[in-house]
Amino acid sequence: MKVRKRDIGFWETIGILIAVAALSSVAVLPRFKTTVVAAGDVPGSVEQPGDPAAPGNATGLPTAGGGATRPGVPNASNLACAAGRNGGATDTGVTATSIKLGATVVDTGIGAAFLSDVRYGMQAVINQVNAAGGICGRRLDLVLKDDGWDAQRGNLFIRNLVEGEKVFALAVVPSSEGLRAAGGYVRERKIPVVGTDGMLISQYTNPMIWPVAASTITSMHIMAKDAYDRGARNFGMVYDSNFRFGVEGAFAFNAAVKRLTGKDVPGYSNPLSNPRCNRRFCGIKAGQPSYQTEIEVIRSACGSDNACDYVAYLMEPETAQTWMRGGGMVAGFNLRIGGPQPLFNRSFGVNCAQKCHDMWVWSGFTPPVEPFTSEPAVAKYLGDMRRTNAQADVANSFVEGGYLGMQLLVDALRRVGPALTRATLIAALDSTSLATGLSRPLTWKAGSHFANQCMRAFSFQSRPSFAGWRTETDWVCDPWPGLDIPSSEG
Repeated sequence: MKVRKRDIGFWETIGILIAVAALSSVAVLPRFKTTVVAAGDVPGSVEQPGDPAAPGNATGLPTAGGGATRPGVPNASNLACAAGRNGGATDTGVTATSIKLGATVVDTGIGAAFLSDVRYGMQAVINQVNAAGGICGRRLDLVLKDDGWDAQRGNLFIRNLVEGEKVFALAVVPSSEGLRAAGGYVRERKIPVVGTDGMLISQYTNPMIWPVAASTITSMHIMAKDAYDRGARNFGMVYDSNFRFGVEGAFAFNAAVKRLTGKDVPGYSNPLSNPRCNRRFCGIKAGQPSYQTEIEVIRSACGSDNACDYVAYLMEPETAQTWMRGGGMVAGFNLRIGGPQPLFNRSFGVNCAQKCHDMWVWSGFTPPVEPFTSEPAVAKYLGDMRRTNAQADVANSFVEGGYLGMQLLVDALRRVGPALTRATLIAALDSTSLATGLSRPLTWKAGSHFANQCMRAFSFQSRPSFAGWRTETDWVCDPWPGLDIPSSEG
């Protein structure tokens, strides 16, 4: 099997130029590489027999055009979930033999440190579906474009996937920055975006996006409340001010601390409008060679007498590694360090080593660590990932989220059955409850896409070297769901 790589072609270029015309801030269109991954074409992957696709039918879901899925397509009652009887081309990106899906991924740039392996979680599920004959005789075909976690580039690529590649739906979309920039576009065009990573709150407030992960805001609520319940009263925060997940999370963390203690984190300034490093509330620029000045600011504010008893680190792994190498604060007897899902990956643990010993990281999924590795859902996830790419970081929360996100899409496609349109898929997704064993049971409804609001904590065990994680808590749920959403995202 092979991965087909190609430069953007003529019609793709035309599609992107149209999008550029609508974005006056873009002066020059760069030339990027794009990778198209057809079903099962992951390097080193082995397709395996999976459970046969569940019998599908219209399931009572509404169809477009008053009973017909599309002009010229038979009424849903005349279709069957079988090759040759599924209605053929029922919508854009759907044929009698395939369903075309698209996603922007992060194979390059600073976000690749925790997002590059997500494609293998997605592909593991696709391999199973296609090995079993597809869904109602239609195989899944996935088109991937690397946008480098760049908002402007990701916005253009999403528009091109819809208008140039003519995909039926967007799946998982690991690149959160581009999806945020294209949020209004997918809402207006009614393009389903299924199984996203949940980093940004805009994924939950957009009716066309169905996240599977806990949001960054939820993670910061949980971290602050759990720390307070364990006795913490003096909080600090270090956050990445370049990317939206950092500023949203910092805003929510301070709001939670103020709710708990009656006062802001010392040095607080609104990270959405005035990010800076002051006393115990420190915004830093991602990707810098050193953070010595900022480290001294927060170390001085916390003092040698452990005036801080809880500090949250809200950074992507590459920046966090530089911070820790420079002498960033480490967990100790009187100080707990907490981190959200981007730091829950093996590479960061190995590189940070002893400096990250006893740092807590939180995940909205059940990771493949003890005592969970023998649970059926976790064991299946591990087996599927090994068959797809044995080198992928299976402990990475975003990889596991990509796998679960694709499961959500497959579940909805099966429930729709042969009469597949974007409208029927949307209706199915907005009436979905999914219990996979990889998270708490998740439910999405129209107007309510906050399906995952509970997380668990795990600590790095890195003395003398990284040896994995220790489970620290059971599920802890967001005590303030729906609060601290920036007004522009509400």
